[in-house]
Amino acid sequence: MNTGQSLRLKIADWLPAGVLGLALILGGGGSPAPLPEIALQIAVAALALAWWWLQPRPVFTGIARPALVIGAVLLVLPLVQLVPLPPLLWQALPGRGNARDALDLVGSAQNWRPLSLSPQRTLAALLAVIPAVIMLVMASTADRLGRARLIATIAVGALATMVLGAAQISGGPDSALRLYGAGTIFLEGFQANHNSTADVLLLGMIAATAWIRESALGKGRLPNRSGVVLSLGLAVTLFLGLGVVLTASRMGIALLPVAALANVLLLRPWLAWSGRTLAAGLAIAAGIGLVGILALSRDDMLGRVGARFAITGEQRPDLWADSLFAARDYFPVGVGMGNFVPALLAGERLEVVQAAVPNRAHNDYLELLVEAGLAGIVALSIVAAALGRTLWQARRDPPTGSRALAVVGGMSLLVLALHSLVDYPLRSMSIALAAAACAGIVMPLRVARVRQDQSASLEDTR
Repeated sequence: MNTGQSLRLKIADWLPAGVLGLALILGGGGSPAPLPEIALQIAVAALALAWWWLQPRPVFTGIARPALVIGAVLLVLPLVQLVPLPPLLWQALPGRGNARDALDLVGSAQNWRPLSLSPQRTLAALLAVIPAVIMLVMASTADRLGRARLIATIAVGALATMVLGAAQISGGPDSALRLYGAGTIFLEGFQANHNSTADVLLLGMIAATAWIRESALGKGRLPNRSGVVLSLGLAVTLFLGLGVVLTASRMGIALLPVAALANVLLLRPWLAWSGRTLAAGLAIAAGIGLVGILALSRDDMLGRVGARFAITGEQRPDLWADSLFAARDYFPVGVGMGNFVPALLAGERLEVVQAAVPNRAHNDYLELLVEAGLAGIVALSIVAAALGRTLWQARRDPPTGSRALAVVGGMSLLVLALHSLVDYPLRSMSIALAAAACAGIVMPLRVARVRQDQSASLEDTR
């Protein structure tokens, strides 16, 4: 391999981490903040083209089959909803009576129209999912070092979130550092939604611990000693766990044991506790805990976080009931991706109407049912089956020889799947690309690259 080829390959290897890093910074605003999302989509497209051009071989030969299946499902679902249908067909679809009557008033009821009630919203949903598919492809073709860079990027993103979030809390609800508007007192970081911030930190807890494990087992970047590895792992868990508490995300806090379990699995090779190791770990835990207590004691922060767990005034059950009504009304075809809000508002009960317009179902599975109907159930089943089979294979035969990658990918996806029961983490492009990266790193590498440093690759036998 000549110098030019080596440089091209090195740049290409770093681009997936660059895409993920940009997503963690720019992708947290959601639909109320379209400009950062548009900038992110353009940047991802440009970096993906550069990554494809720099490859020394046809890149598509290296994409794992599960990645192809999942990527195709994610793209085909909204595309099918945009296909124009003859008036006799689309008018016969469930829930189209109001649309037909409204279009009849302006003489457009006999035009061809797609399944989606609002094609513009569905097109926006399609454009939003493309970066995640690109990230999935990039991650699934990366070697062990490239996949380690991705988990390191998630870890660094979580630490950066903590730094920015600490400044936000210090500045109060009107801090200029609150990127998507003032008004809250909790840790937000680069996200507009504190629940998404909790997900970034939970994934960061797992990724940082995985990076510690990889560094201890490879190339001597960290001493492979129990005291060092466990102390760092405990410090990361407590530090980022404190950040999750400061987000005041109830489900995020409830998922802390899942992230902690992932870290126990990652650190299991070093869990033969000696007296010195135990003392060091307890000292670090006590120190971080003391700092956390002092931080929470300011402005009664701990009490305000605790108040979030009061069940009075909880609106989710009403949202779920109205969402189920909309899902039944439009089943089995749905209303089209991105059309949840108008579908919900059309059937919202008068007794639960409030000044604030509901933006999500606060249950991603239920929202998918409203938007895609039976096709959404089929698509979710295909994605779950592909990921489940991949994770089962990774448990027996870890991707690129790294058990850490299998654990961080599987447990991170579990955190997001559980959080999706009561929120909408994957509607944040930051979380969507992080999830795509976690899915990609557990997939088998179909074509091994010939690299100059291939002999330096280490097998994780622990």
